[in-house]
Amino acid sequence: MIKLLLLVAALIAGIIVGPMLAGNQGYVLISAANQTLEMSLTTLLLLVVVLFGLFFLLENLIKWLLSLSSVTRGFFSGRKTRKARQLTSNGLVKVLEGDWKQAEKLVVKSATHSETPLLNYLAAAEAAQEQGQFHQRDEYLRLAAELDSESLAVALTRARLQCRHHQYEEAVATLQDVKGAHPRNPLLLELLKQCYVALEDWPALLGLLPALKKHGSLTEEQTDALTVKAECGLMAQISQHSGSDGLMGHWNSLSRKAKQNPALVTCFVHEMCARNADSEAYTVLREALRKKIDPDLVRLMPTLKLTDNHPAIVTLTDLLRYDSSNATTHSALGQLYLRDGKYKEARTHLEKAIELHPSVSDYSYLVEVLEKLNDKAAANRLSREGLALALPPKI
Repeated sequence: MIKLLLLVAALIAGIIVGPMLAGNQGYVLISAANQTLEMSLTTLLLLVVVLFGLFFLLENLIKWLLSLSSVTRGFFSGRKTRKARQLTSNGLVKVLEGDWKQAEKLVVKSATHSETPLLNYLAAAEAAQEQGQFHQRDEYLRLAAELDSESLAVALTRARLQCRHHQYEEAVATLQDVKGAHPRNPLLLELLKQCYVALEDWPALLGLLPALKKHGSLTEEQTDALTVKAECGLMAQISQHSGSDGLMGHWNSLSRKAKQNPALVTCFVHEMCARNADSEAYTVLREALRKKIDPDLVRLMPTLKLTDNHPAIVTLTDLLRYDSSNATTHSALGQLYLRDGKYKEARTHLEKAIELHPSVSDYSYLVEVLEKLNDKAAANRLSREGLALALPPKI
């Protein structure tokens, strides 16, 4: 615009000044390399104006040509982008349909001109894994990481695919790299949970549970179930590597709430009995029953291999003072009396247990007691009753 104004001003000046100089045009001499050029001043001025105008026109012509080239490039570039968008869309549909080979082909082909190349490579990685091409999967993940090395989506996709291929240690390493920047991400926490369970890394799982519960990934019931699973798994590992002494030390380090959990007491008793530490297991079991009469814990009492069953019988007898109609306690007492050869007492408690809550196992124990007492008729009758209880009802 400025150049155009200057050109117009020069033309106007030439029109005004030209006639004034018509009678006195002046003289201009240009000499260079033995060549001379002579002209009037008026001619020189007009020549300068004309040349300036030609340069102006040439400049605008070049700009127009360049803009025409840009439009052409934009047209072809836009065409490639539109084609890439369509191929990407078709590829993602193939991913959903499970056509992994075609999905990989489409999303990789369109990645270069795609508006979302990261998504293309992540979809290609999943398609490659489903075809068992794990080296190619890692290559696609590498290309995705090059586009955004700090992308949480890339890390989560990598870890998810590694978990699916049972590469749990690699998945944990992948997730730990981004956990510091995204400690509350529910999918990250869920993947870590799956890895820890698969690896039986119970201490790590126990450390993760508060975050899972806090950020709503687990309900109260799910948290409790996972806590029991992890604690029982940890007890089994300690028992295997450190024996009953190591397990006892671990038990003593637990919180009061954990020691009152019947499921954890059950795990502890089983592990201690497996290490022939039944007496120590009985001590813990007795303390737990004093705080809460739990049927599952009561059933453990007759499974203990004690040198003297009298303390266990006393403990169970005391429990009947608080709940005389507890069939499980009567059954446990009957089994202990049977083991000690006190058949009359065993018969009394087993008959009471059957009266309160019939079970096939108690019928079996009572039949054994009656045979010891030489009461064949009653033993045969109870055998038939127990068998009828064991058989499914007739339709």
